[in-house]
Amino acid sequence: MLDEFYLYDRVLTPEEIKILAVNSHKSEQNGLSIFLQDAYTPAVTARQQLYTERKSFGDQRQRLTEVMVMKEMPGLRETHILERGHYENRGRVVNRATPKVLTPFPKGVPMDRMGLAKWLTTSDQPLLARVTVNRYWQMIFGRGLVSTSEDFGLQGKPPSHPELLDWLARDFINSGWNLHHLLKKMVLSHTYRQNSRISADAKEKDPENLLLSRSPAYRLPAEMIRDGLLAHSKLLHQKVGGAGAKPYDLKVSFKPMNPDGAPNVYRRSMYTYWKRTGPTPVMMALDASKRDVCTVRRERTDSASQALILLNGIQFVEAARAFADQLIIQHGSENPADLINDAFRKLTSRYPTEKEAIILSQLLSEQKEQFSDPKETEKFLKVGYYKAKSKDLSHLAAVTTFVSALMNFDETISKR
Repeated sequence: MLDEFYLYDRVLTPEEIKILAVNSHKSEQNGLSIFLQDAYTPAVTARQQLYTERKSFGDQRQRLTEVMVMKEMPGLRETHILERGHYENRGRVVNRATPKVLTPFPKGVPMDRMGLAKWLTTSDQPLLARVTVNRYWQMIFGRGLVSTSEDFGLQGKPPSHPELLDWLARDFINSGWNLHHLLKKMVLSHTYRQNSRISADAKEKDPENLLLSRSPAYRLPAEMIRDGLLAHSKLLHQKVGGAGAKPYDLKVSFKPMNPDGAPNVYRRSMYTYWKRTGPTPVMMALDASKRDVCTVRRERTDSASQALILLNGIQFVEAARAFADQLIIQHGSENPADLINDAFRKLTSRYPTEKEAIILSQLLSEQKEQFSDPKETEKFLKVGYYKAKSKDLSHLAAVTTFVSALMNFDETISKR
């Protein structure tokens, strides 16, 4: 049905459209409008600036994401007891209420979500405080007073120390729900400050440490391991907030994408970009959970892949090189004993024994011989974005491998 079809590389003015539509002659007014549209430089510049600002405003609006907000329904939905759990077999109608075994609902409080929140945080309500205290105890001691921290019901395990759990919950409420007060109580306790070394008697009578006969000893969570090693190397980027950061391992993850540049690639693990069903490979190997379901308690595993990642992962090799570079600048290459002691002290919080120092000194000497080839040394030192200041590349590569071995040491990645 079309006779002629024209494409223009700009927006036409209303006068131009009118001329094309009726095929009339240009009037003086129309000619002035077209002149301002195409030929008069100040008008063209102003129009281009207006277009740029409008486009910027539109792009900002498009970046705004929708946020789902829960609100109360206009009326109450009728809810029935389901006979034998069948949705078709509806029993008697029930209303909103809290379990009778717990404290009663506050008077004058609406029976909605806000009322439920106020009921949970009343001073005589033990549920929320007990669950919160148990989770922070689990974070610090590696195991909750209720070991099934995801289940406080009849199917979960009873608390190993019920009176302690009750006392901590009451103290937490009386402090005004102060988390700093709660954590201070735990870490300054005699229980926490015990030695984590297990004796033969304790191993026989209390192998799982249910009686709290020693301080906890367990491998740190994935995020703490990564952030801790980056902090030791002084690469950890302390920026707060903003978009998610893309570390190196996303390049080979479930959906490959290019990593960020420095320093964004060194941001804390809590800012790491991932999808609910596709976390980063490094975090997954170190037992980080997926986010498609709520996980209150992570399972800890020991596998060869974890050691391989800590030894060969780009992020960890780069962190080892940055740490090694700082050690060389501080101690030089003439006094390896001081370098070994300092590195060991910073990563494990203790000095090496005489036997350990001999082994580490031998490791450092062997690695220096290993990196006698300049090409292999240069290739090894190109991993990551960090640019080292040390000029002796073979010594830098040897110390990097030495530091990498210490970063993979059990005492470095474990809480003791």
